[in-house]
Amino acid sequence: MAEPRANLHLFQYGLTTTEHREALFKDFRYVLEQKMPRLSDELALNDDWPALNFLMVVPVIDEKKELRLPAGLIGNSQLKENYWRDTGALALLTGVVVDHGEVPYIHTSLYWGKLKSPLAQKMIDLQLPLVGKYFDTTFDSHSVAILYAIANQPDVQCTQLTSIIALLSEAQKRAKSVSEQQPKLGAELETLIVESIQAHREECNR
Repeated sequence: MAEPRANLHLFQYGLTTTEHREALFKDFRYVLEQKMPRLSDELALNDDWPALNFLMVVPVIDEKKELRLPAGLIGNSQLKENYWRDTGALALLTGVVVDHGEVPYIHTSLYWGKLKSPLAQKMIDLQLPLVGKYFDTTFDSHSVAILYAIANQPDVQCTQLTSIIALLSEAQKRAKSVSEQQPKLGAELETLIVESIQAHREECNR
């Protein structure tokens, strides 16, 4: 049996040339690394979803032990697909730090590769405010996208339908929380989840 995809490959984010923005990115990285085991513990679905046992952030580093810029490895769609396929990553994370306006935030382009048909979308854009009650919790957009990706891996079978619905329901609960702070993004995530639940039900009840 193949190992479940569970690693989030993190690249160096852009717009981090000032000390303040670099510090914001480091805070995001630290919180993201801490969220993964917490997400696993909160859900208590590990028996049904082995990937939850192994969720972790994997920094993509160069020979100087620094995070790599994405352009060299995943600079276009084909390179992303090849890298995702060859490394067995669950998702690839690239993005920028946005520090204008009242609230600084992280903008992530999360690439989750080829998910279960008919869900053809290979990536999603996420925003995470770097302040507020949802920054250091699993009720944020990144956690939602990760749960969605796990539930829609190509090898998921109809025998797992009950577990699929349970996992996507946890994602939906978190998407509703995202809507409190980011209504547009929360609605987009919830729509994806509802459509996914419907697609699984239709496929498995034929």
